[in-house]
Amino acid sequence: MKYKNIAVSGKIIASGSTTLAWELAKKLGWRFHTAGEVMRQYCQEKGWPIERYKDIPDEIDKEVDEKAKEMLEKEEKIVYEGWLAGWLTRDLPYVFRVLCIAPLEVRIKRFAKRERIPLDEARKKVVFRDKTTVEKHQRLYGIKNQFNKRYFHLVLETDKLTPEEEVKLVLDKLGLV
Repeated sequence: MKYKNIAVSGKIIASGSTTLAWELAKKLGWRFHTAGEVMRQYCQEKGWPIERYKDIPDEIDKEVDEKAKEMLEKEEKIVYEGWLAGWLTRDLPYVFRVLCIAPLEVRIKRFAKRERIPLDEARKKVVFRDKTTVEKHQRLYGIKNQFNKRYFHLVLETDKLTPEEEVKLVLDKLGLV
């Protein structure tokens, strides 16, 4: 196979990227890692409470992103999920990059259901998270659009597919079906 790792990005919160990455890892028998997990591990190593994530200096975010990129450069058979996963690996030819997208209203409903909160509260949180995450990545890396389709080998509209269909499309694109 041409690719030794898979990077899955979601257009921020509740896009279906974690579900797809997890299902791919299970199907392939590969390891599953998320950006959040790498951040938690890094914070634990440095003695930084993860609850204070919003207070973490930008340099630490950059170090964590670099650690994730390094892992994908040096190791194999990893499905990695994170908002910057596709952008971070855009220059790594052996990483297959997938972008999961869904309309805002779909993501709000998914988030409300997952978090068991009212739709109006979910809307506020999703819109806020979308805005602050994009702003942070612009500040850290000068990225205008980390979800530009040119960074990805495959873009999936997760509101139109089941997780099983998504996995099949990825595996088909990789020549594994």
